[in-house]
Amino acid sequence: MRGPDRHRGRPWPHDMPRPDPAPNSDIGPFTPFRIFLTEWLLVLGAVLALGGGLGYTLLQDHRAIAEREHEHLAKQAQVIHDDLTRQLESTNRALLNIRTEWPAASLKDGSVSAAVPRLKAFVDAMPGVRGLFIIDADGKLRASNFTQLIGLDLRERNYFQQVLKNPRADTLYLSPPFRTALNVWGINVVRMIPGPKGEFAGLVAATLDPEDFKLTLRSINYAPDVWSALAHGGGLIFLFEPERTEQLGVNLAQPGSFFMRHLESGQSATVMTGKVRLTDEFRMLAQHTIQPPSLNMDYPLVLAIGRDLEALYAPWRKEAWSRGLLLLLLMLSTSTVLYLLQRRKLKSLQDISVAREALRLKTEEQQHYFDNTLNLLCIADFEGRFVKLNPAWEDVLGHPVGELEGRFFLEFVHPEDRDETWAAVAQLQQGHKVVGLCNRYRHQDGSYREIEWQAVSQGGLIFADARDITQARADQRSLLELNARLEAQSETLRSLAFLDGLTGVANRRRFDESLQTEWRQCLRQRTPLGLLLIDVDHFKLYNDHYGHQAGDACLQLLAKTLLKQIGRPHDLLARYGGEEFVCLLPHTDAAGSQAKAEAMRQAVMELGLSHQRSPVADVVTLSIGVVSWVPTDHTTSEQMLLAADEALYEAKRGGRNRVAPASPQAAAGSTGPNHPA
Repeated sequence: MRGPDRHRGRPWPHDMPRPDPAPNSDIGPFTPFRIFLTEWLLVLGAVLALGGGLGYTLLQDHRAIAEREHEHLAKQAQVIHDDLTRQLESTNRALLNIRTEWPAASLKDGSVSAAVPRLKAFVDAMPGVRGLFIIDADGKLRASNFTQLIGLDLRERNYFQQVLKNPRADTLYLSPPFRTALNVWGINVVRMIPGPKGEFAGLVAATLDPEDFKLTLRSINYAPDVWSALAHGGGLIFLFEPERTEQLGVNLAQPGSFFMRHLESGQSATVMTGKVRLTDEFRMLAQHTIQPPSLNMDYPLVLAIGRDLEALYAPWRKEAWSRGLLLLLLMLSTSTVLYLLQRRKLKSLQDISVAREALRLKTEEQQHYFDNTLNLLCIADFEGRFVKLNPAWEDVLGHPVGELEGRFFLEFVHPEDRDETWAAVAQLQQGHKVVGLCNRYRHQDGSYREIEWQAVSQGGLIFADARDITQARADQRSLLELNARLEAQSETLRSLAFLDGLTGVANRRRFDESLQTEWRQCLRQRTPLGLLLIDVDHFKLYNDHYGHQAGDACLQLLAKTLLKQIGRPHDLLARYGGEEFVCLLPHTDAAGSQAKAEAMRQAVMELGLSHQRSPVADVVTLSIGVVSWVPTDHTTSEQMLLAADEALYEAKRGGRNRVAPASPQAAAGSTGPNHPA
């Protein structure tokens, strides 16, 4: 029976959110205009402030991008300036060394032709130089690493005329870009070879390798829209990376061009923004003049690195559009929300009342389920106290629910289950779910009921759902006991299936299986297998004289006697049929098998079991055929049985009451390197 009705419908132990009653209000169907206007003015002011802040941050971001890119381009240009300066200085040293080693006199006496290997060595050692040339005062090429060009007349070349018209031994000449005799773009750095009086006697020139410069320029193109270019100080473009062949050789020395503005500024490094005439693109362009003072160059090289403004500011524009759209969406959503809130303000009190009523109904529904479910529902705290129980507990434990609530549940738990129960509480404190916990609770009458739990924790409380499994556990134990009895009976039946019903030793079926198993094992291990085939001498005469009951008793006594002679657990004695027995001796050679057979024969003789009708002796005797083989792939267990049978036949033919080993002819069944042991 369940407890009194006073235990039903108790309030939940945890606090339930309850809305306050709707206050009395004089608010009519329309919100006062002053309240609405204030709210709209606040929203408008917030949107304007947010828009102003957004515009300011976008402007700052735009300036930061420009400054950051200005600095980045300038640094990249400085890196290339330093690298090209080192290359020019290295090339200049090579030209001075060549001029020193092969002065004007070598051009007259022809010894300059020996400079070819030296020039090739210089080119191999200088990655930025494609070719080295020594040219005499008449413009004839006298020595070069390109031997196929030696002898060419180069007097009309600009770089030759450049030195011829303005000869200065201390100047490093930089020629305008030109197509070489090998039809590739090149630019020469040249040193004059002075004669004995300082007059023009020829020149030594180095053609800079454009591919090496391309690699250098390519290394600073850090974005897809970046291009870099290298131009002669006179305005002609030498390199453009990424390559634009139509730009090579174009003259940049046009009024108002970035190139001219850079040279006219008098600064070695500038960064400008605007439309590039050469490519008709709007770019931020960093330019750097490369003219080391120590080299006394007649013309500089000018490096340009450009960044496309469209691509540079694309992320900024995207961000600006995104922020603008977000601001617009915020304005629209805020206006919409404000409008809807104002519409629903009068309805809010009604909604609170409806929600309060729905909450009350839901609470009653939950309480009704809590009071009437057949499961055991429990709310407890982490100190181990029952906080709230449903009436089903009274049916299971016999205590009124009111007596249980507030008490420590471990008071009712079986002492052996308390540690496991408290461990489950610790898991719940750590936020884990407990499923399948089983413990025993004390009934009012002193007996124990087995309870299965699942529980979770929330808000410092334990919420558990349990069920009484006492009867189910009893049924389960009964079923386990029944299964154990059935298993024992089944094991007995399996044992009987392999035993001889008369003698209690293994039967023919068990022997056949054991023979195959031991044969395979000895075959793998290359060890001998012994087999004894045993026959009771003149057993038919024994049966005829003493009767079948006496014959059965005789076989039983013989089986017990033979079993006593088996000393190893893996040896097997089986009744082979009628008065015949068979003994399987794994890992036993011929000598051991014969010794075991003789011991069996002697033990039976010593029984002194009377056999008055036997022509052999006045007691029961045995004839035993013995065989021991090491199994091979060329022999079978059937052949071994046949050999044992032949040995038994020899024992009988030899007078019985004896042990006969298999004959050599029978043993010949074992071929190959193994033979009967």
